[in-house]
Amino acid sequence: MDYLLKPVRRERLAEALARARRPNRAQLEALGETRSQARSHICARVRGNLVLVPIEEVRYFQADQKYVTVHHRGGEVLIEEPLKALEAEFGDRFLRIHRSTLVARDAIGGLEKGADGRVLLRLREEPDTRLEVSRRHAPEVRRFVRSL
Repeated sequence: MDYLLKPVRRERLAEALARARRPNRAQLEALGETRSQARSHICARVRGNLVLVPIEEVRYFQADQKYVTVHHRGGEVLIEEPLKALEAEFGDRFLRIHRSTLVARDAIGGLEKGADGRVLLRLREEPDTRLEVSRRHAPEVRRFVRSL
């Protein structure tokens, strides 16, 4: 929750205790009292600075090892949030197309068959970008594209 450095100041101790009394996200989820509303921005650390990326500008999230790359209109940034947590929070705005990729529903431009038979998703505003759709997620992605 917090930490204190010696010598401990009385007001700093009071702040730490107040912070410890507030339930964290895991405790709220256990109680079934999660926030009903998702964040409006993704926060990323870039060269020591914090950068806020509006969710509306995010095209897709792509996981690689312990990091997730957030591809957005202005470029890309790395975050350390698990893809599963992002899907739980933003599942109404993003569609899972692969175990490592979530795509913004409003960024989907269509599907194509690759030369090797793989299904590829084309982005609306970036027609040169192709993202692989896994066989497991292909039926749901096809249903979504047909409904557009």
